[in-house]
Amino acid sequence: MSGEWQIVLMSALPVSELRVALPVAILQYNFAPLYALFLSVIGNLLPIAIIFFFFPPLLRFAEKHIPALHRVMDNYLRSLERKHQSKYHKYGAFFLFLFVAVPFPGTGAWTGSVLAVLFGVKPKASIPAIAGGVIAAGLIVLILTLGYANLY
Repeated sequence: MSGEWQIVLMSALPVSELRVALPVAILQYNFAPLYALFLSVIGNLLPIAIIFFFFPPLLRFAEKHIPALHRVMDNYLRSLERKHQSKYHKYGAFFLFLFVAVPFPGTGAWTGSVLAVLFGVKPKASIPAIAGGVIAAGLIVLILTLGYANLY
């Protein structure tokens, strides 16, 4: 598999997302910074559509056919919802942008998309906010990576 595909796929993973893939693209594969940013953003955007399309039916399926899994998912998702609900109600879709833009573990496109589904935010409003957050996070990680690379 080519380095490009590895970066796209690494960016699409829920744990690493572009926060790991972008530095790897620049520091390990020596990709040009803007090319690395492009690959990482594309990969990180892929899960958004998947979550909006498959997550609600998955929850319904688990509720009907796998009650134990549904309880675990429901407990986790409800705690996530309670934790961020007041911020969402205060800031709307802009909260999703800010949440995804902060390059900390657990604040990426995966979690932002799940929150949007849980809060019932229409894809028309949430997808652009999440995509903007992915781009902002990518720019932040790019700046930090280039700063690190210039130290060495």
